[in-house]
Amino acid sequence: MRVMGSRIWNFRVVVLLLGLLLFSCGGDQGGAGSSTTDATTGTTSAETTAAETTAAGETTTTAEEGGGEPEQTTLQIVVAPPEFDSLVDALWIRNLEEAGITVETVDFEFGPDTIRALASGAGAIASTSPTPAMRFIQESGSAVKVIAAELLNTDYILLVTEDIQSAEDLRGMKIGISEPGDISDSTTRLMLEGHPDLDISDVEIVQIGGTGARIAALTAGEIQGGPVHAADGLAAVEATGTLHPLLNYWEFIPIYAQRYIVADPTWLTENPNLAQLAIDTLIDAQRQAQEDKEGFVALGQELLPDMSVEIMESTYDFFRDGGFFAVNGGLEAIGPTNEADLSIGLIDEIPPESDWLDPSFVEDYLARNGEQ
Repeated sequence: MRVMGSRIWNFRVVVLLLGLLLFSCGGDQGGAGSSTTDATTGTTSAETTAAETTAAGETTTTAEEGGGEPEQTTLQIVVAPPEFDSLVDALWIRNLEEAGITVETVDFEFGPDTIRALASGAGAIASTSPTPAMRFIQESGSAVKVIAAELLNTDYILLVTEDIQSAEDLRGMKIGISEPGDISDSTTRLMLEGHPDLDISDVEIVQIGGTGARIAALTAGEIQGGPVHAADGLAAVEATGTLHPLLNYWEFIPIYAQRYIVADPTWLTENPNLAQLAIDTLIDAQRQAQEDKEGFVALGQELLPDMSVEIMESTYDFFRDGGFFAVNGGLEAIGPTNEADLSIGLIDEIPPESDWLDPSFVEDYLARNGEQ
């Protein structure tokens, strides 16, 4: 069993060490559209899909493959647009393509949108925020199954305007989120609940939009605080010269999965081999990310060419050293995440796991390849 490392990362120190960096990452992207992914090219062959690679691209170990031949060679996945915190999804897609699967992605910015897209038949699998997934399960009578989790905590920091110098200064101020029920909302409420000097009633939560929109609103003075992903926050600090990080969410939220992997139950029943391959390549991607900093950052340079390499490297170190990568499939984070949402009323109840959780694919992988 992997031992979790320290989750505390002092952004003030990191920002000082990075020096002057250009802010050109642009934040989140909006809208949705279907496309066949071809931007992620790997170094391992289709015959060794699950291989972990060195920085030089040489195969070092090969995970044992499970299941039989995939029932089909096309897979639709609902995901967020590429950002540094979702690069594991891009690595996952690359692994699937190396296994001979044509991956069609449907991009949505927010968790509630991704679960709606999955429910409407836009995809077979979705990478989505936990709260909207569990809310949908409650409302629909378990019309989707949770089969894994990604990132074992949130990378959000609370970025604030220069007049906010302490937690007490936030009282009566506006904090911007993407939309109610998304992870920016749930983790902000959990952070405020866990903070010794603040409560949700001390601030006004307002709907703004994605990370990029929240940074723009902060710069314009429309809000005084907003959760932003780590890499975007580092870039915004250097770009503006006025915004600064005040609170690290993970200091107040011990464990909270950033995304659940959910699937259509009918699709799982009809495509068990493809579903197993999807989970195999997902966990392989998490393990590759944990072991191969150079390769992971190189993928970031490919998909996020406007983001500073220094920012990517610093954020990667935080992810790896904090034990964020779900190298064992992330099942251990699901219970604590749901309990956290329940504790502050974001979900009304946690239905019996047998109704909505299918751990069999992760368990099959771990039986063949062991835990890390």
